[in-house]
Amino acid sequence: NTLAQGRRRIQDVAGFMRLGNHFVDAAHRLYTVAVEKNFTQGRRRAHVVAACLYTACRQEKSQHMLIDFSDALQINVYVLGTCFLKFRRMLGLKLELIDPCLYIYRFAAHLNLDEKANEVAMTALRIVARMKRDWIVAGRRPAGICAAALLIASRAHGFDRHNQDVTKVLRVCGLTVMNRVREFEATPSAALGLDEFHKRDIQEEADPPVFIKNRIREARARAVQENNVELLTSGALDNPHFKGNHAGRWRRPRALTERQSQYTEMYEQLETELKEDKLDTEMVDAAKREDLGIEDLRKRANPLCSFLRAEEGFEHRAPNGISTLHTQISYPRGINQRPVILPNQATAEELVKPAQKPEDKLNFEEWKKGVLEDADDEIDFLFRTDDEVREREAVFNAQNKEYIESQQQRENERLVAEAEKRAKEEDELAQEEGRRRYLKSSRSRKRKEGWDPNELTTEEALMEVVRTRKISRKINYDAMSALFDDTGDFATDLLSDKDREKQEKQEGALGAI
Repeated sequence: NTLAQGRRRIQDVAGFMRLGNHFVDAAHRLYTVAVEKNFTQGRRRAHVVAACLYTACRQEKSQHMLIDFSDALQINVYVLGTCFLKFRRMLGLKLELIDPCLYIYRFAAHLNLDEKANEVAMTALRIVARMKRDWIVAGRRPAGICAAALLIASRAHGFDRHNQDVTKVLRVCGLTVMNRVREFEATPSAALGLDEFHKRDIQEEADPPVFIKNRIREARARAVQENNVELLTSGALDNPHFKGNHAGRWRRPRALTERQSQYTEMYEQLETELKEDKLDTEMVDAAKREDLGIEDLRKRANPLCSFLRAEEGFEHRAPNGISTLHTQISYPRGINQRPVILPNQATAEELVKPAQKPEDKLNFEEWKKGVLEDADDEIDFLFRTDDEVREREAVFNAQNKEYIESQQQRENERLVAEAEKRAKEEDELAQEEGRRRYLKSSRSRKRKEGWDPNELTTEEALMEVVRTRKISRKINYDAMSALFDDTGDFATDLLSDKDREKQEKQEGALGAI
């Protein structure tokens, strides 16, 4: 059975990862859904099992990371990540972002901090909380935040820990850790001492690092436009995260790599060939018409497209750089390698708010009215009519009749199972409500008569046995209560004459004693 094999595999991985039974149950429920939706088809069982277990860990907010499953199963972490993302997208799960605080105590125990491990962890937790307020955590992976917080906290407590010590434990890139450390150094909290950091809470929030970086880039672009050489060379626009020569590295031209040089040479050759081909074509046409000369053609010759200057087709062109005594300062570019656009450079069309809603249903008939008449035939060929849709649907249903029937049968079985489960839960709730009602009335009756409410009568003892042993879910508590009198003992009205005489004799004998 596929589900049984999947549960055994989940138990094996959970045992290796030291996960509890509730993780196994949650992962098995997810695995059942994956089997029902054919997510296991074409994928290895180990990948699906790891995705289900990691999803359960994310839902339970445990301290396990995806790379832990990668180490346990010896599978590439990117393969597991791809499988997990597709599984989450299929189920439509909205998992909460991982809090870096979950990993602090786990990885602090691996840094050889001795008896100060708890103190370092507490400081690291406070650093993470401060990073959240300073917008450093937003959009960053929790492992890098945790590594930077532990590195700063361990150094603050006097431990000689290097970048490699935390990257080896948390398995993150060293450059990522150093970037997080530099971003924290730029905040006002970094100037406080250890004791003052624990006692004092700065109310002001620092600007996000990306916001600061973009404002510096815009200031550089504005200085280049205004030809302000003094500001560009003063160091006021240097990167605040670096010191020394690295802070002014942006002023030096970036050298091209060997691959970039090869691409540039290839694009130049392609552009030259396009120019020559276009010129030859126009010369042939002019020779036929005899209305233009060769010199006129050469003046009007332009390339079909420019690979080297893609920004020429873009509305905002990069201004020329500024030449200083030592170097050439070029106009800054953004992450997309486009020239930086200043706020005052936006066109009126770009400043207009979008009229299209983020999510809306397209009216095909109205949209078709705006299409050119020459393209009507092509549009009609791309979209099917309602009759064609019904015909293709009928063909599909006929070819996949067995599959559709099996899916429908499986859906009906699922609905029946859910209905039975719901009915069972309702019966159990009704039985529990009846038992609670009769116990409440019995205890109130004992309080009125001055008895100990914690002392169980015969009626309450019988009901407790029925509840704990779960003899049946079809117990009529009204009929059961009729077996007992107001004192909670068996009622003598239901006994036969012979049994009643026998009970009276026993009570008389006990009274004589």
